[in-house]
Amino acid sequence: MSVRQTAGAIDLAAAAWVARMDARALTADERRELDAWLAADPRHLGALARARALLLSRRDLTPAPIGEAAPRDRAPLHSRRRLLAAAASVAGLAALGAGMRQPAARQTYSSAVGEVRHIPLDDGSTLTLNTDSSVTLAYTAGRRLLYLDRGEAFFDAAPVSDRPFVVRSPLAQLATTGGACCARLNGDGVMTVAVLSGKVAVEGAPSPLAETLDRVTGRDWTLHLVSRDAVLVSGGQEVSVRPGGAGHGSLVSFEAVVPGALDRALMWREGRLAFAGETLAQAAAQFARYSHRRIVLASDRLAQRHISGLFQATDLDGFARAVAVGFSAKYREDGDSIVLYD
Repeated sequence: MSVRQTAGAIDLAAAAWVARMDARALTADERRELDAWLAADPRHLGALARARALLLSRRDLTPAPIGEAAPRDRAPLHSRRRLLAAAASVAGLAALGAGMRQPAARQTYSSAVGEVRHIPLDDGSTLTLNTDSSVTLAYTAGRRLLYLDRGEAFFDAAPVSDRPFVVRSPLAQLATTGGACCARLNGDGVMTVAVLSGKVAVEGAPSPLAETLDRVTGRDWTLHLVSRDAVLVSGGQEVSVRPGGAGHGSLVSFEAVVPGALDRALMWREGRLAFAGETLAQAAAQFARYSHRRIVLASDRLAQRHISGLFQATDLDGFARAVAVGFSAKYREDGDSIVLYD
């Protein structure tokens, strides 16, 4: 027989969650743990809202603009001890949890290594996942929200003027009422956003507290289609988003796009890799995303040779044969590797 939690225990747990969210962004596992906790008891959602309201009532939580440090005299936002000590007083704020909508139903889509997955969405939009990628879909009546958990995804949002299409990642939030763009979380900690058509507003990710409350209640706490900090990106343009350091949010900057480069970069949607003067080392790194096998270049001279052409992303053997013919090289199998040498 399960033991019903006391209100005080629930408030303490909610305060602990808020303190954790305030200190840093939740991991994917922690988000699932939070979702399970919220679903376990209808009282948990109200307790989480009350704990956050208590924090807001005690602190000035007006966020600093992206790229600008928080004022020096602002109280620390992650005083876990202070928040936990105040948890016992949240009962008087119970009314703040009333009227909140239940969390939007979520569905996760993933792709395996080497798989490109095309997914039609209920609103007429389409989603294409590149190799080893994952997104979480959370649609509501007023908003189409997706979380890019890892990898790369292409979004072609059906135009709906009063129901924005929003993509969130640990680094940035993208919003459009109709457009096509590609977002990729790179291994170096940088996110790239390339817009194929329409206009997409790109800004730093919401604060952990605001984003989580927005996600679990279904209310638009964080959405500002074109805030003063957003960068508006048009078709044919690309931006990069990188961490700005402690207190600096995220930095969004335009990158020059060579004509034709965007079309080549998006050939992965057809399961192909297009190169136009990249080094063999760069090409080998791209193939490594699509297979557990690896291409090994035995010499620096060979690694720095340049290649152009169109290849199947999972056909490492075909690529090795093309390199051998084009550069008078040789190749051999070595376990899970294909070694190319002079």
